Amino acid sequence: MFNIFVNYCSIRKSQLTSLIKVTTINLLIRYKSTNIKMVLNSGEALVYHVNGAETFDFMFRFEYPSLNVNRQFNFSRHINEKVDTFLKRINTNVSKVIIRKKKKFAEEVDEIIKKDIYLYKNNIQINGDTLCETILKDVNDLKLVIFDITFVIKKNIPIVNSITLPSSLLCGFPIYPTKFESLYTDKKLSNFNWYKNDINNPKQVWLHVGDGYLYTPNVSDIGFRLKLNCIPQNETHSGPSVEVESKNIIEAGPGHCPFDTRHMFTKSKLTGNSFRVTSYNILANVYASTTYSKENLFPYCPEYALDIDYRKQLILKELLGFNSDIICLQEVDNKIYDNDFMPTLSLLQYKSIFNTKNESSEGLAVFFNKERFEELCYDSTVIGNNTELPKFALIWSKIQNEKAKKRFSQKNTTVQVLALRARERLSDILVIANTHLYFHPDADHIRLLQAYYILLYIENFTEKIKQEHPQSNVSILLCGDFNSVPECGIYQLMTENYIPENYKDWSSNLEETVKDVSLTYNIRFASACGTPIYTNYTPEFAGCLDYIFYEKNKFEVEQIIPMPSNEELTIHIGLPSIVLPSDHISLCADLKWIT
Repeated sequence: MFNIFVNYCSIRKSQLTSLIKVTTINLLIRYKSTNIKMVLNSGEALVYHVNGAETFDFMFRFEYPSLNVNRQFNFSRHINEKVDTFLKRINTNVSKVIIRKKKKFAEEVDEIIKKDIYLYKNNIQINGDTLCETILKDVNDLKLVIFDITFVIKKNIPIVNSITLPSSLLCGFPIYPTKFESLYTDKKLSNFNWYKNDINNPKQVWLHVGDGYLYTPNVSDIGFRLKLNCIPQNETHSGPSVEVESKNIIEAGPGHCPFDTRHMFTKSKLTGNSFRVTSYNILANVYASTTYSKENLFPYCPEYALDIDYRKQLILKELLGFNSDIICLQEVDNKIYDNDFMPTLSLLQYKSIFNTKNESSEGLAVFFNKERFEELCYDSTVIGNNTELPKFALIWSKIQNEKAKKRFSQKNTTVQVLALRARERLSDILVIANTHLYFHPDADHIRLLQAYYILLYIENFTEKIKQEHPQSNVSILLCGDFNSVPECGIYQLMTENYIPENYKDWSSNLEETVKDVSLTYNIRFASACGTPIYTNYTPEFAGCLDYIFYEKNKFEVEQIIPMPSNEELTIHIGLPSIVLPSDHISLCADLKWIT
């Protein structure tokens, strides 16, 4: 994955594919290294070539029923190769297969291999000295004849070049391809069909059990393997079907999860003046999978339940059950975003933005319901990289402790902001900010400065939005893991708008004490979910660290989705557990514009 950090009203990540310089598609190499079973349509030959690439891929399925031949051929050739050389290679490879049948069908084989292999366009045979590059420019009415069998050549039609199923398959939890890479394909238009087969009776016919990109197994599927068949499509073409089978069987799920109870309050999606917001630190795999985490941080959690293939099923089910309009996630692994959340949620009408924290493999993601909101623009920054931000620079100049300044500057804490126009309230623009502040226990002063920076950064972003949309009402939400309990300065800054010079947070680390600095801010925020006893729960620490802050004069809280009970949190000692996939608890609330 590559990251391009963009400023206001810039290009979308989905548009960046066209900016990549492609040298080869390498379909042949990919199919040799995977367990994908691809079936080409009879009478079609497929060519794949990207402008500027030095090689092209060519494939077809050769059938000769009287000889019992049904073989797929794949070639990767250079564009500067002559047509004659290319056809000789096809002749050699196909003839080898035919000749193997000579012992049983001697006369017929001799007659077949005497016939020609050639290309023709508009009913005119192509000269053998022509370069392949020339004929690749336009394949309309281009055909390949192999021993009197004609193949219509199609260029760059939909094709799946990588697809896998997860290693963990749980009854009652959504299953989808953990990797789905394709070319010239619209996943929303493609056909997906799921089948199951009894592992104890592998000769049994595969039974069709569902369709669509997502499949949720039921109790009758436990003990069965799964197979997924996909026919990739776009607006004009269908490509060859592919199949992939699961390596493992469907297992029983963990039973009732605390979020199942919470989902009772979110069965319906909201409309009109109301919208639902979720904020969730999902515990990045890069942290959960370490030996230290398994042996020291979460020794009470079974190792299989720490595995990301297990946890992401719970996370996705939890998120889907909230029916939220806006989802702010922290500690999102880039691979999980690319292969799991983004492709899956995009099929459910969510658009998203994602940023890693500098060179880190995890970061922040915001998903929003595109049926209810239109994206205007977004931005992101690593806080320590730009202390010259207006207004913050003045505070920065007052800090005399160089150790504190150095520590602040070295952190990769990131904030992302996104401006959305409400489709049902066209005069309203919602600015959403998402962050995850520095975690260390002796860094309350660093977090306080980070939070103040974020407020100024949002203010700067919002002012630009107001200038570009002077007739609109602009409101702000700030979500995230602040790593700060309500008794510390961040909550007071957000809700009381003032931090004095002698506030306790300034001396959370005596060697980095910040003196003669006070903070003020104009907008009064409130916490949508209040101050729960726990939003993070482990044996080492349990407390409220996560918040959904909203402007008090712009919104009112219609509903707070109840948090898990103390009994639910302690039954498995701590989080994560077999029923809760993160060491944090998701926050979910319904907000309503004050009209």
